[in-house]
Amino acid sequence: MTPRDMDAMSLWEFTAMVDGYKAANSSDEKPEAPSADEFYAMVANAS
Repeated sequence: MTPRDMDAMSLWEFTAMVDGYKAANSSDEKPEAPSADEFYAMVANAS
């Protein structure tokens, strides 16, 4: 998509494009939080 194509879009078309992009490139699944031990192990390894 070129900048000229973006300029020619209506607000509705732009919103539909953004919604489609988000749906195609995201997930509804949330990752599990680490346990306290896993968290502290990651913090210790980061230093």
